[in-house]
Amino acid sequence: MPERPISVFLCDGQQLVREAIAHLLRTRAGLDVVGEAGSGRQAIETLPALDPDVAVVDVATPGVGGLEAARWLREHHARTELVALSTQHGDGHRREAFEAGVRGYVLREAPFDQLVDAIQAAARGDYHLAGNPGGDAAAEYATPWVARQRAGGHITRRERELAVLLADGYSSKEAAAVLNISVRTADTHRASLMRKLDAHNLADVVKYCIRSGLVGA
Repeated sequence: MPERPISVFLCDGQQLVREAIAHLLRTRAGLDVVGEAGSGRQAIETLPALDPDVAVVDVATPGVGGLEAARWLREHHARTELVALSTQHGDGHRREAFEAGVRGYVLREAPFDQLVDAIQAAARGDYHLAGNPGGDAAAEYATPWVARQRAGGHITRRERELAVLLADGYSSKEAAAVLNISVRTADTHRASLMRKLDAHNLADVVKYCIRSGLVGA
């Protein structure tokens, strides 16, 4: 049975650009554009009912900015993962975006395939920084946000995969090799998982896996 397509929501203040991105995404197998917004406020108002897997947010949207919308969505609709579109190359801009809760950061001038890669990575629960998909750089930018997460929140597919490996006795290094991610990225996922579960040790992760039917009792 084929996997369900990744549902995508677009938030971009430039209608022509937004429609062009939507058209291109619809040409890719495994992606389904389910909604659009021209401002951060519109995204906040319409996205929760659509419940997409990933939202692509232009950080420069008018009114309520893209990062402000991202922070609201991360707080109130954590199941949807976020990818930022930006014209800004600076380290500070990228760090601010990851601290707002995005999983991917893509420049508007980048090749379209980078946006597709970022969407797919976000849907898996991975991080993507242009030129470093899923690598240490993206995890490093994400670390400040992970450190401030509250208990609770949506457990991503990647975090579930890591939880099963940890419950089976794998170390972070061993799990990273199995998942084909860096050790730093695995550690970031592990920290996020522990905070979401309010877990204090590995036994709590094992209990989560048993309750969720991910492993046998």
